[in-house]
Amino acid sequence: MVPSIARAVAQDGERVASCSKCEQRVFHYDAELFCSVCRWLVPDVNDRLAERYAATGGACAPDEGACPGCRQSGAGPAVVFPVMCPECGASHRISQRDVSLTTGATLRCDCHFPITIPTDVWCPGCRLNLRGLQKISALIKKANEPDSRVGDSVKQPPLDRTARRVIGLACAGERWSRTVCPARQGQLLDGDHLDMLLFNDGQIADWILDQVKLRSLGHRLHRDGGMALMAAVAQRVGALDHGVLRLVDMVWDGIGDWQG
Repeated sequence: MVPSIARAVAQDGERVASCSKCEQRVFHYDAELFCSVCRWLVPDVNDRLAERYAATGGACAPDEGACPGCRQSGAGPAVVFPVMCPECGASHRISQRDVSLTTGATLRCDCHFPITIPTDVWCPGCRLNLRGLQKISALIKKANEPDSRVGDSVKQPPLDRTARRVIGLACAGERWSRTVCPARQGQLLDGDHLDMLLFNDGQIADWILDQVKLRSLGHRLHRDGGMALMAAVAQRVGALDHGVLRLVDMVWDGIGDWQG
């Protein structure tokens, strides 16, 4: 970010940047904060920025005609921002050019988890620039969390998020199945054994934890919406990743009237 700020200062004489967490305009840069030889920030830049923040009494007012959300006048340069997979923790990068203003984006991780990039990563004011990185990370995390209660309409986003959670757990369980002995492979698909682990207090081994979570999610769906809701989620799973649907069927076997 430093070179881009330096270019803006060289061109316009100053640059006011926003905090990535609170999105307030709190960093006031000008030529005094850059070395005239190497064009990098001076060593005491943080102290000087703090003095300027105190002198203005807090955040800087937006420029005339600037967006009240991102505080920019027009569209800034396109950026590439980091995305962490909520399932396996792998790090990815995506360009804002690949994120639709109307539908967002989906980034498929190597663990097969489809990471949802929601549309609200865009500034709600101008819809031309992205929000701060910390805000983006929080929004992506929220968009990929399973809901405590799932809606009963297949058109609702919560259903899609639950289907993606099902896919992530099923893929993780499938990876574990390739590393364990045949006896444990059978336990991964044994509904009675998964229920025993689920409903008894005690530590659950890593190799079967994802299958227990998947079984638990099936019970919760049945509790909230019965077979109709389970079927609706399974339908979305099949549409998003048909390859894991058979595994989901077997893990949910015996929940209500569900037959794997």
